[in-house]
Amino acid sequence: MPDNRILEPLSSGHSSAAADLVAEAIIAERDGSRALATSLLSRAMSLAPDWDEPLIRMAQCRRAEHKMKEARALYRKATSLPRCRVECFISAGVLALQDNEPHEAFDYLSRATDMEPTNHEAWHALAFASMEMELPGLACHAITVAGRLAPHRLPYALMHRDLMAAVGGEFQVAIESPPWTPAVELACEAKIARQAGYLQEAIALAETALELQPNDVDILQLMASLRDANLEPEISEKLLRDAFQQRQNDVDIRNDLAVALGRQYKYGEAMILLENAVISPVKSPMILLNRAIIKASAGEISGSMADVQLASPYAPAELLALTECSLLPYQEGTTAEIMLAAMKRLASSTPEDRPPLTKINNFDPDRILRVGLLSHTLKRHPVGWLTCAGFEQLDREKFKLQCFGHYVEHDPFAVRFDRLAEKWHECAGKNLLEIGELIAENEVDILVDLSGIGDSGLLGALAYRPAPVQVKWVGTQAATTGMRRVDWIITDRWETPDGYERFYTERLLRLPDGYVCYSPPVSPPSVTPLPALDNGFVTFGCFNNLTKITDETLGLWGRILSRVQNARLVLRCPQFSEDMIPPRFRERAALYGIDVERLELRGRAAHHQFISGYQDVDIALDPVPYSGGLTTCESLFMGVPVITLAGEFFAARHSVSHLCNVGLSDCVTNSAEAYVDRAVSIASDLKALAILRAGLRQQVLESPLCDAPRFGRNLGNALRDVWREYCQSHGGA
Repeated sequence: MPDNRILEPLSSGHSSAAADLVAEAIIAERDGSRALATSLLSRAMSLAPDWDEPLIRMAQCRRAEHKMKEARALYRKATSLPRCRVECFISAGVLALQDNEPHEAFDYLSRATDMEPTNHEAWHALAFASMEMELPGLACHAITVAGRLAPHRLPYALMHRDLMAAVGGEFQVAIESPPWTPAVELACEAKIARQAGYLQEAIALAETALELQPNDVDILQLMASLRDANLEPEISEKLLRDAFQQRQNDVDIRNDLAVALGRQYKYGEAMILLENAVISPVKSPMILLNRAIIKASAGEISGSMADVQLASPYAPAELLALTECSLLPYQEGTTAEIMLAAMKRLASSTPEDRPPLTKINNFDPDRILRVGLLSHTLKRHPVGWLTCAGFEQLDREKFKLQCFGHYVEHDPFAVRFDRLAEKWHECAGKNLLEIGELIAENEVDILVDLSGIGDSGLLGALAYRPAPVQVKWVGTQAATTGMRRVDWIITDRWETPDGYERFYTERLLRLPDGYVCYSPPVSPPSVTPLPALDNGFVTFGCFNNLTKITDETLGLWGRILSRVQNARLVLRCPQFSEDMIPPRFRERAALYGIDVERLELRGRAAHHQFISGYQDVDIALDPVPYSGGLTTCESLFMGVPVITLAGEFFAARHSVSHLCNVGLSDCVTNSAEAYVDRAVSIASDLKALAILRAGLRQQVLESPLCDAPRFGRNLGNALRDVWREYCQSHGGA
């Protein structure tokens, strides 16, 4: 409800009473009591039927409630009054445009510009209405007038540029360009540079524009989008906070800020931002789907799915499929067949039917192979911890590596990847087609995707077939990709036992041992004696992402705690650093029989401190269905065994692979009952558990999980095998 100046009512008898009611309604709306506000406004409308103020405010309330027909009726009524503000005509026109009624919109907005020829917002809206009516000349005239009235407005300049380009030279000669401010001119140049693929140049131009026009909301948004494309969410967050302070009702700014926060694991604040937003499923299904992802990441999967259902009738099929595939691995009841069907739906939206980009025609099976590593996460990330050591052990006389992704300066794993690669191709800001073309130009023989469909995922580049052989490995490797042009997925006999081929569109490239090679930290914390011996009680723990802790998981943990007397449960993840998430989580945990007095929640920590937390844990409990990956490796390295419940799809079997690879297959269970029983059984024999803890790090280090030379040989042989098969199938040796 707008808080603009209240005009004096025209009717004399009830003027004061109506004004008082409107004032009370404003306070009620500010306090979140919309029902009271609308009741007060209804009374004001009855007392002062010729006054537009209560009508306007009631219309704004109805818009906030998504009751657009009622809002339009109220604006129409206001425009018929003898004294009505231009804002009524603009709002009536905008709503008519949203209802796909451009002729009515054009009428209202033309009257608005007649009433107030210096109102640039009216001219801007009239330009949109003219475009909808396919009147490009009138649209150009309207946006030109808007620009002359407000030459500091970047959206007007961008619209003017696009319209002038669309209408051609005849109109361009006839219409003189508005005198845009220097900041707006630079911002337009930044937009052009970004569209041409020159991200760094665009950032430099936008920075100068912002210096010339400080705190301009539109330029702040532009700069934030550029920083986001450059994978700098912390900078994007600061810019968007400045913009949000000026336009707190702008749902797009709220959304962008929430996304930037989410990329830094600040899901609690992000969720509150979008929970407090009025989001129309019809106009903004993408924002609802973003809120769904953020809610799930904050541990609220049920609310997440409610948002998906709201958005589904209006969201583009590709975006809906992507959201579904992102959330399914974290949901109870998800099977490998469900994941396969969902990933196929997502893959159907990719350009796999386009002619392939690959240019390779040398089918020598034994030549040096160019292997491309595709990901923005070639850094301190599960991708780095679980793949870098294996790549480092590839025979340099047989394989030449190139990296395609964002390079993070001073990151220890990025430095390692950079050292082993012939060349690093910076891909921040490039779209998937541009990345595919870059890979093809560098004649990559085998492309290994290490990004998947997650945030900033680049898997879609493989749809363009930039390399003759394309392989999926670590990096949002939750299930099959569903893509016809992904030839292989790197796996092992535990991740994908015999018979699991039916769950994958790719062929299974099973390595002889585990499918990853863990790089332990250089200066790790020590393995301490079993805490239970001093504490007098057993401490269970889980340091996985909050998104993985489903209600089913909490139910299993509640059963375990009920059977192990005085046992404690320590959970750690970045989300628990936010004030609003722990209380909500404790409420959820209590519903499943977990005594919150026995529950300890720990938040964000530097990596050394993070894994030092295992010194306080006796037994780790894996979540279901999405099991631990890197987290399981770190727990084992710190001497803490992990109890897992094996699932069907890839991400539901990560811990199965790691445990079997280090010789702890007895920690793998296949039913909820067995999971609970195994945890209780291990907790009942502290002497055996202490012995296991004391020797587990050495056992892990001596296992194939950490044997980089052995893994490198396995990986090299596998890559050579798939290349030889490709050559044979294409007429080579």
